Amino acid sequence: MWRYAAARTTGSSHLKRDEVCQDRFEVWSADGVFLAAVSDGAGSAKRAEVGAEVAVRQALAFMRAGHQEATDWPALLASAFDEARAAVLAQADSENLPARDFACTLLLVALTREGGAAGQIGDGVIALRDDAEEGWSWVFWPQKGEYANMTRFLTDPEGASPPDLAGIRKSVFEIALMTDGLEALALNYSERRTHDPFFEGVLAPLRSAEAVGEVEDLSTGLADFLASPRVSERADDDLTLVIATRTVS
Repeated sequence: MWRYAAARTTGSSHLKRDEVCQDRFEVWSADGVFLAAVSDGAGSAKRAEVGAEVAVRQALAFMRAGHQEATDWPALLASAFDEARAAVLAQADSENLPARDFACTLLLVALTREGGAAGQIGDGVIALRDDAEEGWSWVFWPQKGEYANMTRFLTDPEGASPPDLAGIRKSVFEIALMTDGLEALALNYSERRTHDPFFEGVLAPLRSAEAVGEVEDLSTGLADFLASPRVSERADDDLTLVIATRTVS
């Protein structure tokens, strides 16, 4: 079984401009399955928060509907990306607005007792810890564009931004997903590796919890942490963090 905590907070730069949080996430866990979707709406997009909301809801709904019969997890996630993109484009059509107004990234994870998969379009981080390894490792290095602060989006023209996809071993027992606002805390750019103290710090309370599923008080504590000065002084963007650990029966 999995226990998890998840939270998002509006970045200090967005608060100064009286803007809403453009990050969204959805998580579901039951019967040894853990599914998560995280999206960061593009700051320049007029309806970014709507795009992110539609993307995570559609992707998670598709994964929930298909996980019991799935045998090829990367293929399941590839289809989830397709479904999410189609739903966001349909939302744009319904509002008679261009797709770029709903631009967003999308990170997906599906884990079971027998392994699973991860997928990503855009920046942000998916990191995991394997019981055969000492520390954390990233699954995909954040996707950056030709210029600073540029990345790929779910709403890019079809075929222009295919998702990165990877299988996950069944020995993985901890995972974290986050939007790009936390990259500076979670990654060591110069050495192109994870900054393990960050992950160890946020996972420690979850490891000692006894519940399964969402540990709601830890989700509340995670939200407080994301909004704290120690984080906001280094990250002024919207922030989302989903963390999960597998219980040992």
